[in-house]
Amino acid sequence: MDLTVSNKSVLGFNLSFFAEEREILSDMFDKILEWISNEKLECPNVVEMEMENIALAHEFISSGKSIGKIVVTTEPTSS
Repeated sequence: MDLTVSNKSVLGFNLSFFAEEREILSDMFDKILEWISNEKLECPNVVEMEMENIALAHEFISSGKSIGKIVVTTEPTSS
């Protein structure tokens, strides 16, 4: 309800249909990198957790306190 009262919204985008549009994506990513460099865009934190802490990662997501991405890392396997 706070979002409605404060006139804010949450938006999400699925850009998978741009997968083959390398030139368009390249231009977009260049612009995003420029914004980051000029501090006009701030990236949310990425939380990294090891696979052995997968339950903790799930709890963190479920808590509603996570912002950004949670990356679960694994050790490389030898072949």
